[in-house]
Amino acid sequence: MLPEQEAFSASCGGAVSLIIANIMRFDDVSVAVCAAGDQSWGYSPSRSLVLPGLRAFGKTRGRRIIPPWATNAYFRKVFEPLLSLLKPQDIVWCHSQPSACLALQDQIRSKGAKLIFHSHSSLAFYANRSHFRSLTPDAWIFVSEAMRQEALQLFPWLKNTHAVHNGADETLFFPSQDQSTPKHRCPTILYVGRLNPEKGTHVLMDAMRTLHERDVDAVCKVVGSSFTAGSKATRYEKRLYKDRPPNVRFEGYRSAKEIAQEYRESDVFCSPSVFQEPFGNVNIEAMACGLPVVSTRVGAIPEVASEGGFLLVEPESALQLADALQVLIEDRDLRAKLAAEGLASFKRRFTWPTIVGQYREIEESLT
Repeated sequence: MLPEQEAFSASCGGAVSLIIANIMRFDDVSVAVCAAGDQSWGYSPSRSLVLPGLRAFGKTRGRRIIPPWATNAYFRKVFEPLLSLLKPQDIVWCHSQPSACLALQDQIRSKGAKLIFHSHSSLAFYANRSHFRSLTPDAWIFVSEAMRQEALQLFPWLKNTHAVHNGADETLFFPSQDQSTPKHRCPTILYVGRLNPEKGTHVLMDAMRTLHERDVDAVCKVVGSSFTAGSKATRYEKRLYKDRPPNVRFEGYRSAKEIAQEYRESDVFCSPSVFQEPFGNVNIEAMACGLPVVSTRVGAIPEVASEGGFLLVEPESALQLADALQVLIEDRDLRAKLAAEGLASFKRRFTWPTIVGQYREIEESLT
């Protein structure tokens, strides 16, 4: 089950769509349940169940507060096609939809099926919502130990919790074949991600302005939008465009395949998050492509960086970020060292066969 606003699509889906598409490579029976979708991931129509009512709910919820009793009734109606398909020993894997989980858990169990809740973000939003305490999936999966520990502090009654990192597709994200020569006369710093304040893009703009003032020869390419393909530019995004320094280029939204090539054509990757980043898929994609990473000490990023490949700085510090970027721009040997560390760490910890193996252990524990 994808979040209610996310399409199951390689061209216009988000991070969860990408994760689910990769998980589905390892069996031929799982089905993606979504508000919208297409066949751009290469799966047959039988591998997805489209429930248009999900998107209507997401749009309505964005405009008003919906009481839990109404939410429960709505979800039970919308998910009837899924509930009618369930058999004993099936597993419903709900990604970041606690309201849907809560509404459906009794019906799922009445079918003899199991329920997994997979959290891709912080649960702090639900800390003061008493109805959340009624959510009792058979297992909880968090994308990092940082998020699992945060959840246990907020909700100490949680049972059967697991921290499983995300993976990246090594057939898509891999290093450039020729690592022996510089990629550019002018080193390229790459940012990939949503253009939202919590991702710290404004801090990167300030850091690049500092590098420009220092006459450091480098260019920054910013790939992304406020959400997905076709998203309207937000006020924050427009301000980034307006105030960007001359050494920054905005490239817009790109598909996963296009992004993989952007990694291979760059020299340094930067993810300047300023919030408690739950995981940060872009970091492991960069590692898989042989890029050194400059990032921040927030959320799960230190977990991901624990075996090397990173320079970490404090969040919201444009000066520290500029200093770290300058060090890598001017030290090709250090870039190569960190790139090798990151690639080795990725191969050990973040390939999808490794991650799916951990998922299967959790599934087997429920049967």
